[in-house]
Amino acid sequence: MRTFIRQPTEIAVEIDIADKPSTESHPLKNISFGGLCYRAEKPVEAGTKVNVRLPLPTQRLEVQGKVSWCRRSRKEIEVGVQFLPEEAENRVLLVGQVCELEHQRKERLEKEKQASGNNRPR
Repeated sequence: MRTFIRQPTEIAVEIDIADKPSTESHPLKNISFGGLCYRAEKPVEAGTKVNVRLPLPTQRLEVQGKVSWCRRSRKEIEVGVQFLPEEAENRVLLVGQVCELEHQRKERLEKEKQASGNNRPR
């Protein structure tokens, strides 16, 4: 049984693997207060330390974690990251911000869908 509820999302984050800075964005599959799952191009070994960053216009949220698992799913690689316990405050901020961005993204898509539906010729 899971300790934390997962929030599905497609918001992209930057992942530094094993202290190697990167500016590559990786789309998330889901996030919770315990960790996240992201889509990667290359496998990452379990136990590898990572830094997860969410760059925002006004601030940069960063949380440390470690890779719990990595698996190929269909045509992509999924990587599960567990947040480190000492990152409690930062992970609450990160998860909250990702959920807010996802909510805004869904609202924007819904408005676009409604607008395109209202403009159809009858």
